[in-house]
Amino acid sequence: MRPPRLLYIGNSLDVGGSEVLGLEIFRRLHPGRFRIEAVCLKARGTLADEYENAGVRVDANMLATRLDPLGPLRLARTLAGRRFDLLLVEPGRNALLLATLARTLTRGRATASWIMATGKWGRRRQFNRTERLLLRRLEAVVVIAETQKRYLVEREGLSPANLHLIPNGVDIDRFHPRPDLRAGARAALGLADGDFAIGIVASLTPEKAHGILVEAAARLSAEGLPVRLVVAGEGGERPVIEAAIAAAGLAGRAILLGIRRDLDRAVYPALDLQVLVSHPYRETLPVSILEGMACGLAVVATRVGSVHDLVLDGETGLLVPPGDPRAVAGAIRALMLDPSRRAAYGRAGRERAARRLSFERMVEAYADLFERLAAGRRS
Repeated sequence: MRPPRLLYIGNSLDVGGSEVLGLEIFRRLHPGRFRIEAVCLKARGTLADEYENAGVRVDANMLATRLDPLGPLRLARTLAGRRFDLLLVEPGRNALLLATLARTLTRGRATASWIMATGKWGRRRQFNRTERLLLRRLEAVVVIAETQKRYLVEREGLSPANLHLIPNGVDIDRFHPRPDLRAGARAALGLADGDFAIGIVASLTPEKAHGILVEAAARLSAEGLPVRLVVAGEGGERPVIEAAIAAAGLAGRAILLGIRRDLDRAVYPALDLQVLVSHPYRETLPVSILEGMACGLAVVATRVGSVHDLVLDGETGLLVPPGDPRAVAGAIRALMLDPSRRAAYGRAGRERAARRLSFERMVEAYADLFERLAAGRRS
């Protein structure tokens, strides 16, 4: 019997939490359990080549503008003669609307979506009326945390009937402590032996609050502590972050790496502590925290979204209030000056990731849901 055919529809395949997660899931499901193809409404994105290297066909540029009236025609031409059992779609308006057309064209049995964020920066609600209506009509919507599920039902008005909880997982075979790589990774980043390397892996966007971390690092540096910031990620806030670093007098103490796809080998092994100081928007179960925990790093994070479901305060790291650079500095200082406590948190985080947050468990949950939907079964 042939594997079910799955079509993924999204804006683009740029480096982001859901896009990277999707790539790793698809690598494990294609082609043995599913035949997977992807359609990007906009440009292909920086991950498209990796999707194609995994055997996933990628078509792109369905929309020339946000409200392109020719988009449905381009999509119809692209999908002509192709059949899919299941459509998986990003939870945005254009993707949801065009997925309705794509399902008709390809005779799909079901349409699903996945929501990785909690809230949307700069907006009172995450979804508008049209998006909420379309999401409620889908056979399944995957959410990744219990806190997020409650938010979506109580604040966004989504139906609990089609929400399926599948927490994020991490590949513990790829992401694990690498003391053998530490010296080389630190040398490549220009870190001296006495430097205390604080890493943040996140898109350079306002909700990630890099400025809070910069201010916290400036406080610690003013105390004479040898902190170095290692910033991995890219985004529109780069000029703002660079200006904040310069204004804080940290130009020689911060490293902006841009997008890195070798975090497991070249970044995490060099770090002494992982930090994520997001504002109370969007964060749900951040993949970067999962990766850092699996690599044996203690974590300092803000108590936002469902982060507390990952970072156990006083066991695998320290949680602080959002928007409080003094509290961030205090938590970093406490762990910097107590190596044994920091190491214990790192070991506990690794154990928690391996025991409860494995990638294999997550992939199997997605595969089970997708197979039921592709067969025309909703539950």
